[in-house]
Amino acid sequence: MLGLIAFLLLLEFSVCRAELKTWIVDAGETFALGTTQGVQVHPDSLVILAQLDEDVNVALGQSVLDDFDKPVPLTDGAIDLVRSEWISGTNHVFDKQFTVDLGLDRAIKRVRVLAGETALNQPEYFMRGYRLETAAQVAPQVWHLLAEQPDNFVLNVDTSADSTWAATNVRGEAIPRAGRFVRLTLIRQDRSNWVAIGEIEVFGVGYVSEGFIEGGFAPPAPVNVGQIRWQAERPERTSIELQVRGAPVEGAEEPWGRVAAQRDGEFFYSGAEPIVRLAYRAHLTNSAPFVSPVLKRIAIDYDPVLVAQQLLAEVVVSDSLRKGEEATLIYRVEVAAGVDDYGVDLLRVRGPLLGVAAVRVDGRELAPTASYTWGPTADREGMLVELAPSEQINARATVEIEGPALFVRDKTAMRFEAGNKAQGDRDGYVNWQQGREMPGATWTVLAAGTPLQLLGQVQVQPHPFSPFVDEYVRFVLVVGNIEEGREVVLRIYNLTGRPVHQLAQAGSARTYQFEWDGRDASGRVVEPGLYLYEVGIAQSDKARRGTFVVAY
Repeated sequence: MLGLIAFLLLLEFSVCRAELKTWIVDAGETFALGTTQGVQVHPDSLVILAQLDEDVNVALGQSVLDDFDKPVPLTDGAIDLVRSEWISGTNHVFDKQFTVDLGLDRAIKRVRVLAGETALNQPEYFMRGYRLETAAQVAPQVWHLLAEQPDNFVLNVDTSADSTWAATNVRGEAIPRAGRFVRLTLIRQDRSNWVAIGEIEVFGVGYVSEGFIEGGFAPPAPVNVGQIRWQAERPERTSIELQVRGAPVEGAEEPWGRVAAQRDGEFFYSGAEPIVRLAYRAHLTNSAPFVSPVLKRIAIDYDPVLVAQQLLAEVVVSDSLRKGEEATLIYRVEVAAGVDDYGVDLLRVRGPLLGVAAVRVDGRELAPTASYTWGPTADREGMLVELAPSEQINARATVEIEGPALFVRDKTAMRFEAGNKAQGDRDGYVNWQQGREMPGATWTVLAAGTPLQLLGQVQVQPHPFSPFVDEYVRFVLVVGNIEEGREVVLRIYNLTGRPVHQLAQAGSARTYQFEWDGRDASGRVVEPGLYLYEVGIAQSDKARRGTFVVAY
């Protein structure tokens, strides 16, 4: 018996002392293990875009317009008779223009203009004189000279061979010019001959426009993934986005197209867990010709100790649910935890739960005052339930969370995750384990009805409001039809129109609640009287306005 007790104490001690591990990619040899396309691993352990090959025609496949804004086939990679060439049809070609759109600024160093097949058959159909210019993306009407030849005698023009480049160094080498648009102008004509042009080719230096690197590792046993931290440099007109996905114990990993791309330097993993393989994908882009974004480091926390072996969830709600109408739902979670797991005492439902009416574990309703607490998450996008220590789930159990909800979309996925408070206190943050949909069931709620207004009616409580009696005055409204991450802003003014205070929340379509304590931006309690409020949405001119009373 004593041996068994000692074993259990040792087990408990080892679990409590388990620490988050971190997988780090910050060296050339680890980055080099990844799959790359369009990027290169620099010797200084950095990932940058690949150098642009000077022999690659960056105009290939891009659009070309003549001076009447009509498309012409001069970047299709061919000079075939009629269908892939431009023929003047007349000898009057002076000031005829063709503009190539490269799609983004390039460091242009060389241009070739190939004669069409008609000119090969009738050699006198070549350009007698030409001018090549470029314009940058930020100033498309300002043209800079690349090359000019008023007396041309060759079928195929190549600025690297005919010494026509306008800007050269002391060694006579072409100096690149940044530009997105390349314009060819015919500046001379022949009284008796037409002109046939087959292709305009543009060559540059610098970096390719985009690329990616993918890498990953397989831990020795299933793990939960926690916080992800990464470092990058983004010069102007460049960007890097990072995606992280895992292969769950059951089921296939998400395709990259469905994994959220992150720009923040810190974020938390949001895929199904536990996972048996972890992978990252960094996408680098660039619309500036001489600089590249830089990926320096990726650090991903993971925990070999699970919250639970399995977390499965479903939602039960009326089939007649309508948008904007409050309804009662039951969120059911199947937990399977073992002696080697942390156990579950934190439950978080991501969805429009307005409150919690009851929490049941295996059919037994918990007493709110003694056994659990609940409240909205910090971002108000869900509900957090904290169980009492005596109610921690360390075996198999069915948990039901019942409460009112209000849905404003056609489809709403109510995702679920579980955590352990002791783990969070030890490691500095709760490493939430993401649940999965219960097989044969769903956590997606369908709501019928027409789309709601962008901003619903604002409810103000209490009214009047006393800063010395009431803790807060609450402004509650439903916001419909906005995308994730839009900012909803509450502004308070006095009767003269002077701003008094401002509150903001970022989120999606849902119920919003703002709480104001009656103090201005300097922390002073405002004077009693009539005040104005305005609720609006960033990047929208729609707003809801009204008045309320502050009384002592």
